Amino acid sequence: MKLKFQKIERQTITETIIDQIKEKILQGELKPGQQLPPERVLAETFSVGRTSVREAIRALQYMGVLEVRCGEGTFLTENLSLLSDHFKASYIIRQYSVMELVEARKIIEGETVYLATKRSSKEEKEALKQIFDVAIRVQDDVAAFLKADFAFHKKIAEMSHNSVLQEFFTAMRELTLEENLEVIKKTGQIQKAIAFHEEILHCILLCDPEAARRVMLDHLENIENTVQELTSRHMEQEGGLEKTI
Repeated sequence: MKLKFQKIERQTITETIIDQIKEKILQGELKPGQQLPPERVLAETFSVGRTSVREAIRALQYMGVLEVRCGEGTFLTENLSLLSDHFKASYIIRQYSVMELVEARKIIEGETVYLATKRSSKEEKEALKQIFDVAIRVQDDVAAFLKADFAFHKKIAEMSHNSVLQEFFTAMRELTLEENLEVIKKTGQIQKAIAFHEEILHCILLCDPEAARRVMLDHLENIENTVQELTSRHMEQEGGLEKTI
């Protein structure tokens, strides 16, 4: 079966590739367990570089949509029963601004870490510590760190033992993926994230839910401020470009 995709014309190439793959899932052209064409073929079909395809695949892999099997290729995950509705909800939410999404993250993850601190088991706390240790080891690799960062926050969501909060978390992270990539690329931002994660972990291990929530909110406020800074810088650059035209 040969899949037909539209050529990429927008500048947000990675996001566009993700959207088109999602659309194929919604339309039933891509089914659970189905293998995607090789990276080279996808790049040619989309008329984009292989790097953009690789970033899109990596993002969808982090979301749990795709599974990359060593030596075999890239496949859709087998359990897509709730994925279609999740994607439809995501498309609706996209009408809201990035700052509104970051604000929502503060509300959701603040309470999530509070519950996680109160409800998580000793084994879950140890697993979170191991994820944190991985983040420290890969901090010089932006893509690997972003994956570890996602895993850290996702584990906290799981530790809340509230499936609704877990779904909200996944939706928020998916919708702010592009902004997360830009934020984490800022000089010193990975080190700041590690420092916040270490403090959050410390509060969870001490079973102090109030402190864990406070540090999580500080962490997300730092992200919010960085997004605002990057947005303002982008607008200034666009304004300068308009003046030169």
